Amino acid sequence: METLAKKSLVATSGVTLSLITFYFMCGWYDIFPWALAALIIGYTSKDRRSAIINGGIFGYFLFIAYIFAGYKGKTDAGSMVKFIAVDVLFSLVGSIACAIGAIVGNWIKGKFVK
Repeated sequence: METLAKKSLVATSGVTLSLITFYFMCGWYDIFPWALAALIIGYTSKDRRSAIINGGIFGYFLFIAYIFAGYKGKTDAGSMVKFIAVDVLFSLVGSIACAIGAIVGNWIKGKFVK
C-alpha cells in the first residue's frame, strides 16, 4: 500500500487543479486537464489497486472543490444541507470517473514499461 503522504498529495492536487480550472478556464473543456491528471496518477501508481484508490481520491476532491467554488445559491441552513448532500453524491461520480482514468493510465504503463 502506498503512503498516506502520497494520498494527501493526490487529494491536494485534486483541490488545486479544480480551483485553477474553475478560476482560469471554467467551461466544458476543464475535463481535458482533469483527464490528463487522472492518467498521470494512474501511470505513477505502483499497481492497479493503488491506481483505483488514488484516482478515486483525486476525483472526489477535484469534484467537491470545483462544485463548492462555483456555489452561488442560498446560504440558509436547509439549502446548504441539500447542496452538501448533492455535492457529496456527485463527487462520488467524479471519483468513479477519475478512477477509470487512473486505471487506463496504469494500463498504459503496463503496455509500454516492462
